Amino acid sequence: MNLLLFFATLSVEITGHPVTDTLPRTQLDSVLVQGFVQKSPLASVPAAVSVAGSTEWNRYSPVSSVPALNALPGVRMEERSPGSYRIAIRGSSLRSPFGVRNIRFYYEQFPFTDPGGSTYLNLFAPAAFEQLEILRGPAAAVYGAGSGGALLATGSSPSPATSPLRLSLLWGSNGLFQTDLQLLTGTADRYNRIQFHHQQTSGFRAHSSMKRNYVSWQNKQLIAPNYRISTLVLYSDLEYQTPGGLTKAQYDANPAQARPAGGPFPSAQDAKAAIYQQSFYGGVQQLYTPVSRVRLEATLYGMYNRITNPAIRNFERRTEPSFGTRALIGYTVPLSSGKLDLSAGGEWQKGYYQVTVFGNRQGVQDTLQSSDALTPVNSLVFAQAQWKTDTNWELSAGISYNNNTLRIIRESVVPNYRFTNSGQAEWAPRLSLARKFKSFTLYTLVAKGFSPPTSSEILPSTSVINTALEAEKGWNYELGVRGRFARQRLWADVNVFYFQLKDAIVQRRDASGADYFTNAGSTQQWGIELSTRYTPLKQAANFQWQPWLSYTFHPFKYRTYIQLEADYSGKYLPGIARHSLAAGLDLLLARWVDFHITYQYVDPIWLNDANSAKANAYQLLGLKLGAQLYKWSTKKAITGTISWFAGADNLFNQRYSLGNDINAVGGRYYNAAATRNYFAGIRLQ
Repeated sequence: MNLLLFFATLSVEITGHPVTDTLPRTQLDSVLVQGFVQKSPLASVPAAVSVAGSTEWNRYSPVSSVPALNALPGVRMEERSPGSYRIAIRGSSLRSPFGVRNIRFYYEQFPFTDPGGSTYLNLFAPAAFEQLEILRGPAAAVYGAGSGGALLATGSSPSPATSPLRLSLLWGSNGLFQTDLQLLTGTADRYNRIQFHHQQTSGFRAHSSMKRNYVSWQNKQLIAPNYRISTLVLYSDLEYQTPGGLTKAQYDANPAQARPAGGPFPSAQDAKAAIYQQSFYGGVQQLYTPVSRVRLEATLYGMYNRITNPAIRNFERRTEPSFGTRALIGYTVPLSSGKLDLSAGGEWQKGYYQVTVFGNRQGVQDTLQSSDALTPVNSLVFAQAQWKTDTNWELSAGISYNNNTLRIIRESVVPNYRFTNSGQAEWAPRLSLARKFKSFTLYTLVAKGFSPPTSSEILPSTSVINTALEAEKGWNYELGVRGRFARQRLWADVNVFYFQLKDAIVQRRDASGADYFTNAGSTQQWGIELSTRYTPLKQAANFQWQPWLSYTFHPFKYRTYIQLEADYSGKYLPGIARHSLAAGLDLLLARWVDFHITYQYVDPIWLNDANSAKANAYQLLGLKLGAQLYKWSTKKAITGTISWFAGADNLFNQRYSLGNDINAVGGRYYNAAATRNYFAGIRLQ
């Protein structure tokens, strides 16, 4: 992209406040999070919780959520190629080849994790997330099986500071073009939100183009003072090419190349390796409060995913229709020394999947290799009690029973082969204690994590049914403090945890790049996570500044892991950086120009269980600048603004891999990320 395009390209939002006013006017103390059922200020939640909101999104390009989430402690989001994402909370999901596994995901409190245990996070447009709340560590006591944690996302809703109309256009390096449109009508009690998103890019590497179209509609209606109904419908059409992993020699010679042909396997380009993913979701949620102390909530939804995946090894077609429900009842008991919040509920999901695998003849399906009918069922029952006293103590206890079954019928053989995995059930308790002081909260907790193998891990891309794969489980112990220090100027969130996981599920890859999974004995995971933000007490109206920093220390190791003749006990877990740090500075000039500097450091990362191959450390520097161009008002008090923004990523021009293929045969570990790149756009409100 030339400099003229970089500085002259524009983007179009309608609101009474400057769009570039991105320094947080509302302090983190009062940010509300869903937490564990009850909405609470972030400052008082007795758990390790991170929040990505408008302040975090505005520091980076609106093309992807990756850099904003990687700036949060304990979180790593990877992108093997444009459109292929995976998220790991405390290293929990680096076993997955793509997508989100071992983590439960909810959007506007609608469950999006399918009954097979996977979440296709890439179906969402980045602009769909107004706030993304990340619960780090086991959350099974309320949100189901997932030893990694939970993601709770919300979209925009009407408020005095929210634009009813937002349109943005963006251009960037590597053929990037994106447009986002949002129409928000009504009030906080009754509104409609319509979103449209289109994104396309040719990608940094050869054979890494991507295109996504996304449209959604949400309606919330306050039918009566004590009855509310919410409807959500969305559709996503995503296609992206998969360039494949490179060896160290190939990565050093040309990181932008796609996987070349080798041995009996064709190149990624000759195989036309790609993923074509269509997703549809529809749900209805009802909230009824017959009296002020009672809350009844019920959700009914259905989803459909269709995936076509020509790969180097084969050609796979998957159809994954499913449906489910979630119900919750809450009751508040007033006490002489505070109050007691009781809640109980459950979830139930069932899917009817069809997975058919063919040979791949240059991107065209060939002869049938296997055909399987999968019926995953996921059920959860939970109960929780939260006692808050007038003396600033809070005690919370919860427990859930999680039951997961999977039936597979191999229809391509006669007589049909049948397999049922019905032993994946577990109780998962959680207990926390917190003490709130004048400006900070101190908390401790213990929780059990439980995560059964997903349907895609029992039946991976090798098409070999893994009948021996067991659920992973373990206990997590944690101590943390969150609040304000240094005369209220410094916000700090620090926690220390210890998590011992048994039967940890790890990923391996064969020579074709196909994934398969195995249990790895036990792991020993302890760490420190830190997030800080400094806010000067007095700032000039035309110049405001705020530095921030987050740090993660994760020296995770295998405690016991013996595979055949190899003993990996005591080795570091692959795919996890020991140290990672993110920092930056937010500047606001004259209330209509904002400037953001961001920096990230990631330690070297082991790439296999033997700790014999390592990805180099890397540092990323980014800049983003935005300014208001024009503002107008009408006689009907409608205010509009046109603004522009521009930025650059990876200004150090680092060569690094953002999505490593762990334990890949032949050392094909590397998926190179983009070198120095630029973006610019225009926004109308």
